[in-house]
Amino acid sequence: MSVAAASPPAPSADRDESLGSVLAALAANTTIAIAKGTAAVLTGSPALLAETLHTTADAGNEVFLWIAVRRSRHAADATHPFGYGPERYYWALIAAIGMFLIGGALSVWEGIRALIDPRPLEDFWVGVAVLIVALVLDGLSRVVAVRTLRRQATARHVTVRQLLRESPDPTVVTVYLEDSIDVAGAALALVALVLHRVTGSALPDALATLVIGLMLGYVALKLTGRNRRLLTNQAVPERYVEALRLRLAQVPGIAGVASLQAVYLGPGEVLVTADVTLEHCQNAEDVANALQRARSEIGREVPAIARLQLTPVPD
Repeated sequence: MSVAAASPPAPSADRDESLGSVLAALAANTTIAIAKGTAAVLTGSPALLAETLHTTADAGNEVFLWIAVRRSRHAADATHPFGYGPERYYWALIAAIGMFLIGGALSVWEGIRALIDPRPLEDFWVGVAVLIVALVLDGLSRVVAVRTLRRQATARHVTVRQLLRESPDPTVVTVYLEDSIDVAGAALALVALVLHRVTGSALPDALATLVIGLMLGYVALKLTGRNRRLLTNQAVPERYVEALRLRLAQVPGIAGVASLQAVYLGPGEVLVTADVTLEHCQNAEDVANALQRARSEIGREVPAIARLQLTPVPD
């Protein structure tokens, strides 16, 4: 496998796809949040209220993710010589915290309240209609995110599951997980609403509210951990590092690679530093030419490498 095939693609394509996923999710969640809020007031269902909090948090998160995409596109300057890629991780981290506090914690609290003080169900069919529409819109938004993930996974020659674990782009992963929880939460709220109507008991409503809150809290904690690792200079997966190590050793004038580190500067942007050993009987000009040749060739093959720092070391 060549280093180009084993490495992330150039940053611009992924960023454009990520922005499309974010905007699709924002449009869907804004519409759904208004509808769910209205239905929650009319029906008195705590599960619908939890879903309203959930979708409101998601819409707010999409605003943060939109900011993340826009700010991370700024070109490198004197104050940020390696660019603004980490801006995406910072704002995605804020979005994850918002999901935990507004979507998760408040939903759990509302579920506990519903267990202690159950409320009667009103305007049942309004709630059913809103949740069915929400399922359709959330499903469509999820389809956009899944297609983006599949394109990115194909470009990296990995599975979607593997991409979700290690993608340096938190925006599309966040949108995908949010949409997945949206679909599951709306389906759960719909089942709870029907059970409340059939049995006359508010218990299913309250339990569904708790489950929705716990699901959101779990996903938010996973996203928080992922963005924390990316903010603290997470290393590129080892298979990419090994492919780059082999490619460097193929450059004329370079005998081997003593050590190599690669970390993410942002989605699709990598900083690489390597200590390389050189072939014998080379003068200073040959050494400089070998290092420059390595930077030029690998830079063309892997545009994602924003900086390739090579240091010659003795055998």
